Amino acid sequence: MIWERGLPLLLLVLFGKICYTKIQNVWEAVHLLRHIPLGNMNNLRDLGGYPAAGGRVTAWERLLRGDNPTGLTEKDIEWLVDRDITTVIDLRSEEETKRKPDQLAGETDFRYFHAPMLGGERMPNLERDVGRGYFQVLDRKESACRILRLIVEAPGGVLFHCTAGKDRTGMVAALLLSLAGVSREDILADYQVSEIYLAEIIRRIRMSVPDLVPFAGMSKSKYMAECLALLDEAYGSVSGYLRAAGLSELEMAALRAKVLA
Repeated sequence: MIWERGLPLLLLVLFGKICYTKIQNVWEAVHLLRHIPLGNMNNLRDLGGYPAAGGRVTAWERLLRGDNPTGLTEKDIEWLVDRDITTVIDLRSEEETKRKPDQLAGETDFRYFHAPMLGGERMPNLERDVGRGYFQVLDRKESACRILRLIVEAPGGVLFHCTAGKDRTGMVAALLLSLAGVSREDILADYQVSEIYLAEIIRRIRMSVPDLVPFAGMSKSKYMAECLALLDEAYGSVSGYLRAAGLSELEMAALRAKVLA
């Protein structure tokens, strides 16, 4: 990856990406460095490089968040295996997995786990309900607890994903980064950047589905901010939420160690 090859190359690639994509601000440009272009995945990103509590930083190439893995070439799969990112956690419903299977589920080098995040809940139809909708999903604690335990128990790196890599994946990413002591500002920024990578897909969908909800594909920071504020209100903190979900102090420490370099 580019961050392994020295600052000059990193700056050159960053400058090229800024010019090519016409990114309007430095915030978006920095997040482009976390984007990983594998197969037909549009929203695959590394959780590495975030400043965390105690002067530490989140680890590169250990936890990837993304959309459904499709169109992966042999080289793409080799890239993941070479970095020991061989545990895959699929957050989608059974119906979604049948409709569009995870390509890595059938690969012998990978450990695949189906861990649906939603029970009977559905994503909100009104924009004002998005943040509270996320909270309601997390408030059904069993799913989140299982997903985080799978991450702790993984022998190497983990790729967790839903369909678009925005809502369910965003919730898990927010929990992990919060536990590691990443700033709330960076957590919200990590969530918000999804809409950059989903914009073109949503534009094409909207051409054939004109009545698509106006906020489809959006990941405004206020959505996740409301969810996390509700968790703080109900449980005191994300750590308090995870304790209530059933994670032990040892499990939480192991999870932090997984996230941090």
